[in-house]
Amino acid sequence: MDLYICEKPSQAKDLAQVLRISKRAEGYLHDGGERMVSWAFGHLLELDMPDAYDPALKSWNMETLPIAPDQWRYHVKKSGAKQFKVIKELLGKASQVFIATDHDREGEAIARSLMDRCRYRGAVKRVCLRALDETSIRKALADIRPGDETVHLYHAAMARSRADWLIGMNMSRLYTVLARKIGYDETLHVGRVITPTVALVCHRDKEVANFTPSPYYVLSVEVSVQSGAFRAAWQVPEELADDQGRCINKAFAEQVAQQVRGVSAVISTAETKAGKESAPLPFDLTSLQQYAAKRWGYTAQQVLDGAQALYETHKATTYPRTDSRYLPESQRDDIADTLQGLMLTDQSFSGLVAGADPQRSSRAYNDSKVTAHHAIIPTPARTDITKMSELEFRLYDAIRRFYVAQLYAPFEFNRTKIQVTAGQHLFNARGKTPLKRGWKVIFNSDLESAPEDEGESKDENPEQDQLPPMRQGEPAVINGAELDDKLTRPPPHFTEATLLGAMENIARFVTEPRFKQILKDTAGLGTTATRAGTIQGAVDRGYLQRKKKTLHATDKAHALVTILPEAVKSPGMTAAWEQQLEKIAAGEARMATFMQQITGWVSNMVTTVKTNAEQLTQHDSGLKEVFADAKGTSYPCFTCGSPLKRIKGRNGFFWGCQSPSCKKTFPDSRGKPQQRTEPEDGPDCPDCGKTMRLRSGKAPGKTRATKFWGCSGYPECKGRLPYKRKRSTPA
Repeated sequence: MDLYICEKPSQAKDLAQVLRISKRAEGYLHDGGERMVSWAFGHLLELDMPDAYDPALKSWNMETLPIAPDQWRYHVKKSGAKQFKVIKELLGKASQVFIATDHDREGEAIARSLMDRCRYRGAVKRVCLRALDETSIRKALADIRPGDETVHLYHAAMARSRADWLIGMNMSRLYTVLARKIGYDETLHVGRVITPTVALVCHRDKEVANFTPSPYYVLSVEVSVQSGAFRAAWQVPEELADDQGRCINKAFAEQVAQQVRGVSAVISTAETKAGKESAPLPFDLTSLQQYAAKRWGYTAQQVLDGAQALYETHKATTYPRTDSRYLPESQRDDIADTLQGLMLTDQSFSGLVAGADPQRSSRAYNDSKVTAHHAIIPTPARTDITKMSELEFRLYDAIRRFYVAQLYAPFEFNRTKIQVTAGQHLFNARGKTPLKRGWKVIFNSDLESAPEDEGESKDENPEQDQLPPMRQGEPAVINGAELDDKLTRPPPHFTEATLLGAMENIARFVTEPRFKQILKDTAGLGTTATRAGTIQGAVDRGYLQRKKKTLHATDKAHALVTILPEAVKSPGMTAAWEQQLEKIAAGEARMATFMQQITGWVSNMVTTVKTNAEQLTQHDSGLKEVFADAKGTSYPCFTCGSPLKRIKGRNGFFWGCQSPSCKKTFPDSRGKPQQRTEPEDGPDCPDCGKTMRLRSGKAPGKTRATKFWGCSGYPECKGRLPYKRKRSTPA
């Protein structure tokens, strides 16, 4: 029997439809013969908590650390117990398994962990799904790979989860207990990726806070030539400039301004060169998140959720959790079908599609730069854009434009470089004159076509749209000179976009020489698929907070980063580990060696801190002062007035009263406790007659939760009615 294991029910449904498997059974689909399609609900197996190894580990204390299992144990999630039983029974009958989960580390682990748990020993094949529309699924089924080719992804996923467990369980307990000894009664979450990420933001915040502005001076002049006039910037001599080439001697700049006003000059350099600019590459997940954060202010998690919906629900785009912005050469065969699908999906976009040349060569097609997944592009499927939320459509529109742009001619322009000599002084001007818009007709503005966040730096001598024609040696006149007083600015606070960029290219932020030598420029904190969750997790745990469009570290974050040893919060160390995980995934390194190194490192760190624990918690150690400002904002209980504590439960955050005699809980609303309101009297259920209760939830395809009336007899009765808020009548 052939068994196909998918990641979730919707994926199984799409695959089964192409396989023409339509008969339903409990937890799987079948064709009445020898083919079955079943599914997980993400990870059905989870690593055991420490107390499963030893009940004594349920309480947090230093004496029980370090915790390092000899044999790793897993348990079936309660919510997935029923489905696990189904898959176990099917695996017992299967002679051949087709892994049809997402083609990445975690997707491989979802299927293979179940196979290992159920002791499956039969043949294994891999269906490398890159999109969930019918055409893409058929293509994947026609190119099924041997299971041996992807088993290393499973080893990398296991190594990642076990390393995270070791660091999280040991370091979180260690520093939480340490903080409690000096009266700080909050859990301190320490993680392999989240802690270095938070440390990056803390470091940037300190740079901003400690920054001392210094003056500099910008001199610009108005230059007249026979055919017109233009502005040029003074070229500051090295002896008068800072390391950025800015003038720091005001008296000299004023003297130059006086000397050149109204004097004759000459065009000492006049160079014009033709240039071409190719279309920006299609998106990977990080560049899409950066683009959406910069253009619309979306968080990384919102973009990931939206891109996932485009992939799974709408079948409109390919697999989103990719780290490649390139396409395989074989994708050229799909261009015509994809363009046809875009026109059928949205007639208003068909004009731009009609201008595309399917035969045009593009730098995006490059097999050597494609990783496990290619860039995010539209699928050939006809999609109903009316069912997309605003966020989903915006992402879809950006993805399709960046794809179609590959099939347009380059943007052509003339770039002019001018140097003006007035006595001993030099002035420079640059110009860029568009000739043919090419792919730029796809976009309404330059902002729409710029996927990367370009930072906050401002060019003091920007390119001018049009410079008058002139030639070398032509006489000129300096009509006026203007001196501007400026102040250096601190580095900008991280935004969602720039923090994602820092996490992706962490080598730029690493200062340790030993890591500088081994890290590639592309080595990162976490992976493309996990960075959004890392940032959101830092916000949820009270380490980061969003202020308008910027991210700031909280007092709690600064306190934790202050007491942590450099090795724990080092971005370089974490990026080096991630590099090792990539080698495991590629079959170039062994999981056992990696785990031995991580276990030894954690044990040494715990032992060192335990040895110095008494000294750290003494009154004169400064630890109390570090956490004095990290208490955060406290809220009183609505019932008894005692302090409330924000707690993360299975269904999200809530607030719990810390008084033993009260223990009331309250819902969380954007980081603040919300007083419970008495439920409104509901109508009778139209299906069963029971009283209906006011509930809240997301409708399919929507991003915001809305209120509705749901039957109190749920799940036996699933009756529901729309909710209309009662309007108060004016007096």
